[in-house]
Amino acid sequence: MTESPFAQVGPILFENGYSPIPIMPGNKVPGIMVGDEWRMFKGWNEFCLERPSQFQVNQWAKWPDAGVGVACGRGLICIDIDQEEIIEPLLAILPVSYVQKKGRKGISLFYQGNTEVIRSKNYRTPDRVGLVDLLAEGKQTVLPPSIHPDTGEPYFWWSDETLLDVGLPALTELPDDIAERIGEVLKAFGYDPDGDRAADPTLADHPDTSSSHTSNFFRKLNEDALARIEAWAPKLNLPKGRFLGRVYRAVAPWRASGSGRAMSRRSANLSISPGGIEDFGTGERFTALNVVMKTLQIPEVELDAAVQWLGGCLGYDFSPNITLTMGPKTLAIIAERERRARGEPPMRSAIEEALTPPPQHEWQPTPASAARAEIAPVAPSSNVPATAAPEPAGEVIEEEQGEAPTIDAPPSMADLEALCRGIPGLVGELVEWMACSSSSPSRPLALGPALTWVGTIAGRHQAGPTDLRTNLNIVALAPSGYGKDHARKALQRLAFKSGLHRFLAPENFLSDSALRKTIEQNPVQLSLMDEFGGFIHKIMDRRAGSHQSNMRHMILQLFTNSNGVYSGAAAAQETASPIHHPCFSIYGTSTAHDFWPSMSGRGVGDGFLPRWLVLPISGKPLQDQRVTQPYEPPDRIVEACRAVFRLSRKGGNLPDMASQPVVSPRIAEWGGDGLEASIWYREHFSKCAEEASEDTKVLWTRSIEIMLRIAHIVAIGINPERPMLTDDLIDWAGRLTELSTKSCIVEMKDRLASTDKQAEYLFVRRLIKEAGKDGITTVSLKQQINGLFDNARYESIIKQLQDANQVSGRMHTGPRGGRPAFRYFAAA
Repeated sequence: MTESPFAQVGPILFENGYSPIPIMPGNKVPGIMVGDEWRMFKGWNEFCLERPSQFQVNQWAKWPDAGVGVACGRGLICIDIDQEEIIEPLLAILPVSYVQKKGRKGISLFYQGNTEVIRSKNYRTPDRVGLVDLLAEGKQTVLPPSIHPDTGEPYFWWSDETLLDVGLPALTELPDDIAERIGEVLKAFGYDPDGDRAADPTLADHPDTSSSHTSNFFRKLNEDALARIEAWAPKLNLPKGRFLGRVYRAVAPWRASGSGRAMSRRSANLSISPGGIEDFGTGERFTALNVVMKTLQIPEVELDAAVQWLGGCLGYDFSPNITLTMGPKTLAIIAERERRARGEPPMRSAIEEALTPPPQHEWQPTPASAARAEIAPVAPSSNVPATAAPEPAGEVIEEEQGEAPTIDAPPSMADLEALCRGIPGLVGELVEWMACSSSSPSRPLALGPALTWVGTIAGRHQAGPTDLRTNLNIVALAPSGYGKDHARKALQRLAFKSGLHRFLAPENFLSDSALRKTIEQNPVQLSLMDEFGGFIHKIMDRRAGSHQSNMRHMILQLFTNSNGVYSGAAAAQETASPIHHPCFSIYGTSTAHDFWPSMSGRGVGDGFLPRWLVLPISGKPLQDQRVTQPYEPPDRIVEACRAVFRLSRKGGNLPDMASQPVVSPRIAEWGGDGLEASIWYREHFSKCAEEASEDTKVLWTRSIEIMLRIAHIVAIGINPERPMLTDDLIDWAGRLTELSTKSCIVEMKDRLASTDKQAEYLFVRRLIKEAGKDGITTVSLKQQINGLFDNARYESIIKQLQDANQVSGRMHTGPRGGRPAFRYFAAA
């Protein structure tokens, strides 16, 4: 198979210090493969500021037919001359470029320069005919041997030397005023610098009433603003605003995201630098006044108010000798400020609100509605209800006065399905492959195996910013016939194909001794358990022997001591050997009917259940869907798994030994507003615990830990060499963890029992509640009880439920009509 253009030269460009990026086949734009499809590469311009990782470059090299481009910035500049007749006059004023390339027409010249001063610029005629493109930060250019989309022929190097031979420091340097020099030459070919400025609404629409209020004043104001960005840009409190050297980067809040992202999940594409202001997301350029007016929502008729604000930040003295033309609203604003200066009570107006900088940016989570809007809903089919799946039943027992409020809106299947789409990196690819290689696809059933697998192959050698490790316990609860075994079997095929099957533990354990010996032989293990409710019953049963009940305590301790040493307990026949940094994960599947009755109240009280991520799956499964992914693991996923394993171990391939600690694991970093998002969720979960009832408080105690582990695992799947916990990942993991905890609270109240008699009571109440608005007859109820207890016990439970006003009985016609019969109904 022929190597793609990226595979041929991308790794070499990376070694030479450049930022290679993948180009969509048959196109000039950066692209990314999702599944087997090419899509637009959102956020590629981040590589103008930071180079991609070796892991990313290696992954891109595996994508078929990927073209190759290079991100400009970080000192790299390309001058792209479109018209042949312009080449000679420009070469006369440009320094000699020893690296040149050609496509269909013109020529591209490569240089180095100060990209904090030299900014990208498109030189056009008044008729918008392209002359020259000055490509610096925020731009990219396609490189040989990519195929030109118009000619079908490859780009080629026009010079003897290429970027494959010459590193960035060896390129010819451009002077800082090169943009002005190019503009002077292009005037002879129709370029009009004044026309560019005339197109700027801020410079064109201001009232020209005096010599002090001419375009020279506005030009000077904007030039001063670019020279002193620190004096005004931070005061706008733009989302995600921060300095990168002399450049201030932020999100442009006045426009919506092109990909539908919420504000907290958008990239900082607005660049404010001494060379100019540009929104890389749309390609628009702005003046400082533009930015002030758009951010503070100042209308054009109040332009002078924006001048007052920006000038005030820059230290301008707007005394009477500079007479600005001010409307009554602007005069009112200035009068109001003078009133406040005298200590008089303020009289706030709408315009003043617009002029007052917003409060300091505080991280907020993505609203659930916004997050769901980003993700395409599941297409309804004949066997799947278009509405949300039936929500888990809540508690109807009368509460004492002063009790914490119950959860009014338990999570729905739609909430979980939305969180399982669009996950970045290897975890997302695993979810898509495992789900879409089945004719009955279920992303929620694929999420658990994907998270636990990536966490396992990175195990022991990756640590989060708070020293949490990557072991994780997940249980997926789905009705019978939902295809719970597909994702588990797919993961087993992947483990063997990638040569990493040694990390798969047995699917069941008969004793604590067997579990301990397994971990001692290999401290990094993932157990994929079917019929998990039976395993839970075995380790929770009060009548179980110590060799079984001790497994519950061992699983709890292995989870807690993953960043330390598990010592365990010595037995008469064996000595307890210390296990350093154990990374033991479990992914189990069961039905809710089997799992919750087995999970006794003891499992909540001792912290066993709070250490699990529970994925509640309900509704009818999709059936007979078109399979869009191959049955066998795709090569790119196999290689990605191997890369996570190898790079997590810093290139080593030695087996993990329980008797030896991992001295220096890779430490993940906070990225973007990741730390702020983590603090927000910590406070949020603490508040939830304070407001919860006494028996459910414990479920919130481990939420922050589970959230950070999940976000860390996804970050490793994105870049195992340098995982970063960004606010996007924290927000996603926080919503997933909260969904799990709320589901546990609802189910715990409705199903979890401390005694056998309470379990029987809750079981009957659940059967009546699940019957819904049509109720359930005595005959049907006894058939479903199926002899679990005698008739006297049945009558006793019914009487207790009626005395507690939790159920009622009356004559009612069934869903098919017919003769009325006596039926039981759950209380509303």
